[in-house]
Amino acid sequence: MRSLRKPVLVLVLLGMAVAVPALAQPPSTYPAACDASKVSKIDVERAHTVFLSGKGFLDESNYDKAISYFKDAYSIDCSVHGILPIIATAYERKGDKAEAIHALGEYILRVPNTPDREVIERRIRNLREQLAQEKPTATAVVTAPTAATTTAPNATGPGPTGEPTATATTTAPTASTGTPPPPTEGGHSAAPWALVGVGGALVAAGVIMLVVGSGDVTSANNACPAHVLCLTSVANSGNTGRTLETVGIIGGIAGIVGVGAGLVWHLTESTGPQTASTTPGTYVSPVVTPGFAGMSLGGRF
Repeated sequence: MRSLRKPVLVLVLLGMAVAVPALAQPPSTYPAACDASKVSKIDVERAHTVFLSGKGFLDESNYDKAISYFKDAYSIDCSVHGILPIIATAYERKGDKAEAIHALGEYILRVPNTPDREVIERRIRNLREQLAQEKPTATAVVTAPTAATTTAPNATGPGPTGEPTATATTTAPTASTGTPPPPTEGGHSAAPWALVGVGGALVAAGVIMLVVGSGDVTSANNACPAHVLCLTSVANSGNTGRTLETVGIIGGIAGIVGVGAGLVWHLTESTGPQTASTTPGTYVSPVVTPGFAGMSLGGRF
């Protein structure tokens, strides 16, 4: 049972991230992927510190610095591919949807079996639709002013002074006209479903940790039922099992809350016309770093 613990923790880490494949990716600007076993403990801790600095800049809406720190953290620990969706979130908030799609596509190439693949594919489709809507939808048509014209004097007979009268006809310049672009169509965003996906991953991870922890506790009880003068290895196994059970229960409850909140958000979300880059609201982003996994809550007005 103890041999399953490392794969379980890897599964928990991967289950926190949200990403989708891009249709056509430009050459990768990210470091080559590597296995966690090749990253030293010092580099893991250093990458986590750098990531937290980037997280602080992201919370302050300093997206350029946040992206720079996130990329540095990924360069130090190239096994934590869950940083890629967070880089995509920073690019999206910055307004660079093309780079956000690039980061998400890179993530799906490196983690093709991510459990949230369907949710992230929807996120990429939404970003592509927003890019298409931002292109000019109409070209203003301007009509040049028409030159004033005057007809030649038309002799219609002598006037009061005996001189022929002249009739002048002048055409006024035509007003310039333009066709305003149609309003941007609204629709449901991918953020609620991202929250549902993260919540589902937490539930799954919680169940797995609870099962593993219960197995360790049972093994320890069988090896030392009196809980007195037990071998150190048996005691450690039992204590670890208790910890896994507790964390599993907490993670499962948090996941259930996340799924419920995402569904409520989706059902109550406004779908009227809006501009994607200036829509006020609250945003939930997955946060996965060496030694930490959770959700980041933010918004704009």
